[in-house]
Amino acid sequence: MRLLLGFMVFLLSMPLYAVQVDGLYTAKVVVKDQSSSARKLAIKRALQQVVHKVSGRRDTNKAALFESLANAGSYVEQFQYKKRDGGQSFWLIVRFQKAGIDQTLQQFGVPVWGANRPSVLLWLAIDEGGRRSIAGAESDSGLAAILTQEVRNMGLHVTLPLLDLADQRDIGFNDVWGGFSEQIQQASRRYGHSQVMFGRLLKEGATWQFDWTLMNEGQQKSRLEKSNTARLVFRQAFAQVAEKLADTYAPLSVASQENQLNIEVADVKSLSQFVNMTSYLSSLDMVKKLSWGQLIDNKVVLNLVIRGDVAVLEETIALNNALSPDSSPRNQYILPDGMKALPADLMEKTLYYRAN
Repeated sequence: MRLLLGFMVFLLSMPLYAVQVDGLYTAKVVVKDQSSSARKLAIKRALQQVVHKVSGRRDTNKAALFESLANAGSYVEQFQYKKRDGGQSFWLIVRFQKAGIDQTLQQFGVPVWGANRPSVLLWLAIDEGGRRSIAGAESDSGLAAILTQEVRNMGLHVTLPLLDLADQRDIGFNDVWGGFSEQIQQASRRYGHSQVMFGRLLKEGATWQFDWTLMNEGQQKSRLEKSNTARLVFRQAFAQVAEKLADTYAPLSVASQENQLNIEVADVKSLSQFVNMTSYLSSLDMVKKLSWGQLIDNKVVLNLVIRGDVAVLEETIALNNALSPDSSPRNQYILPDGMKALPADLMEKTLYYRAN
């Protein structure tokens, strides 16, 4: 038991900045029957959902893009039907081809936001007709299910707090409801998330209100959503959150820009460490080509071609525990005869890390 508790404390002490978000190229829509005409229309709706998830944006302002995607069926990899509970209609679950979607988006200057995305820690205080609570990781209410579904539909990952004794000691309902950001940040430290969101969900009569704030490195984005259902206020809020994060990790301004750079990684002490590091970098959607240039003792120099800005790559790497920035690199390149130092432009395009 003591070992288990120690392991849980160890897990909580590790930063959980990013996760692999599954299902970005899959969408689920309602159809009244299994006819080909109903399926054709539903596939178009499903494709729009996938474009929103993959780009992180509800409105791409690209009429030509959706005109190019008009033949939605040609992007389908597979589909299946599932009977809906308590009704005569069906769920149509469609999975689309990643390569085809990505190529079309990039062709029209819409950046592809990879599956490696920041996890958002959400503190949500709920007042539902006088019943007050904080949504937690073990919540099994209808609201929790709606929240989970809308988050998934936006291509996001949200973590709810454990609400264990440590959380109960650090924070209460009134702290979250009042939006006391210092108290919320203090309670959030144990989770290690770079993105923290807090909000209050209020039901007054037939109206739902969701007043929320997203905090990240001293910056805040706040909005108030109102609707006649909890599902719609969650949808409106998380669409804004997805767009805010996409502006950081997949900005529109650098969608088609290609860059070459080197990454120098120190403390690579085993073959498995080398394989894990290169596999991680290769898995990032913005990395188009990776090769290794030099191997000196425990230091590796990797050559990368990326689609997008180098600063975005640095932001993405910072989400994970695979690599840590090396603030005092010791350059040990083997230089050609007669060359005393690397050209300045090459030095500027080198990032320095240590393998974890």
